[in-house]
Amino acid sequence: MMSLKEKLEKPFSDDELEFRVGATNSDKTKGLALAYIQARAIQNRLDEVVGIENWRVSYKEINGGFIAKLELKINNEWISKEDGSGVTDYEAIKGGISCAFKRVASVWGIGRYLYEVEGQWLPIEQRGKSYIFKETPKINKHQNDVSIEESKEERAKNIELTFGKYKGKTLGEVLKENKDYLVYLTTNSKDTKIINACKYLLNFKEVA
Repeated sequence: MMSLKEKLEKPFSDDELEFRVGATNSDKTKGLALAYIQARAIQNRLDEVVGIENWRVSYKEINGGFIAKLELKINNEWISKEDGSGVTDYEAIKGGISCAFKRVASVWGIGRYLYEVEGQWLPIEQRGKSYIFKETPKINKHQNDVSIEESKEERAKNIELTFGKYKGKTLGEVLKENKDYLVYLTTNSKDTKIINACKYLLNFKEVA
């Protein structure tokens, strides 16, 4: 029988996943496919796993963004976790609330695995001012077999910063040099992958 943790962390089906173009190559013929889920998929997961009456979410506005608190009723006790996000470029308030909800859901394990999925470079075409994929991307089902060779810790450490005073250095290098900067990134970076990698490395170091 699956535990609550396993039910929350269960991978989503292909039709529940969506993809966005995270970056493009120099001639704009290929884009990096980044997988994500909509807030509605998270809501459905919570309804199915804990029941519609056993979860609730609230938001607190902060300077430049929102903090989301997601509470689950477990063994007749409300347990809460929090995470936040800044406002977004498109539909700033709605987008910021949605991102905060997705981030706090990942704290509970919902969709967290998507941050570890390696993006695929796929053919794209221009649509208006943005780009779309010519074919619907799918997660490589065999990717987990490859990822076993490289631990989650190493993947996090090998992420290279492309901004700030440590631009060009990896998170592993920054961890050795200035741990407090990783703490700073967990609340100030707009890159979810970097935020989760920093949180993992900080927790890993504390446990170790």
